[in-house]
Amino acid sequence: MWIGLNAWTVGGWRLNLPRGLSGVIEAASALGYDGVELVYDDSNYAPDKISKKDRKQLLEIASSHNISIPSIATGVFWRYSLASHDETERNMALNLLKMGVELAADLESETLLVVPAVAKPGTGYRETYNYALSSIVKAARWAEDHGVKIGLENVWNRFLYDPTIFRRFIEDVGSEAVGLYFDVGNVLELAPFEHWLEVLGDKVVMVHAKDYDMNSRGPGGFRLIGQGSVDWSGFVKALRSVGYDGFINIETPPEFMKPASSLVFPQDGLEAARISLQKLREFVG
Repeated sequence: MWIGLNAWTVGGWRLNLPRGLSGVIEAASALGYDGVELVYDDSNYAPDKISKKDRKQLLEIASSHNISIPSIATGVFWRYSLASHDETERNMALNLLKMGVELAADLESETLLVVPAVAKPGTGYRETYNYALSSIVKAARWAEDHGVKIGLENVWNRFLYDPTIFRRFIEDVGSEAVGLYFDVGNVLELAPFEHWLEVLGDKVVMVHAKDYDMNSRGPGGFRLIGQGSVDWSGFVKALRSVGYDGFINIETPPEFMKPASSLVFPQDGLEAARISLQKLREFVG
């Protein structure tokens, strides 16, 4: 297995990156990571603002530092839901997804992280499921055409909280280009990670690592690696038992250490990245 550095870990949720995306690659190299998970948004780091020239340069920088770019992440599907009853919003989400697939392909990334839906009051479960399914089926064709996998992440979106239903959704999509982006910190509140890997182990395409303190609970319970309730030794062993041997991307933004108002960038982001890597290396080797 290899360990990747997610850009939010360095720049926080607002992607405060004084040296841009290239700075994340350089930081990953300096800290001893194997790769980086770059992030796009709908603002300063929107895909249409990252030119072909920029993408080529990012690849060259990564290559010169012996760093891979295994995956691309984004939070845009929280704002623009792929299962919204509003057609305009769904189309915006699909456009951002398509651009994300193209970005991932240009950066030679294996996987694009996608939040499949955000369940909202006033929209029924079946409607949410069907809208999400329709969107991901369309996206799967783009992913197939570009040689990219879509990793549907288990998140706190009030949707697909049971591993058997999550698997059914993936199977309903019916594409080898769509799988599970498994986040162990996100799942801990819902079920033991072993249950998810038992049901979905063969569908895992990428992994996120962050810790979660079961004594704190809620959004304030997320922690740096080794500072919460995740059994990291058991988790790594479980991943290996289902045949996963890819990247584990550390997603521990500095907001997990201190209030956002007191953060200093890039120092606090680099410290979060250093602490989490040092701890995860004890279990991954």
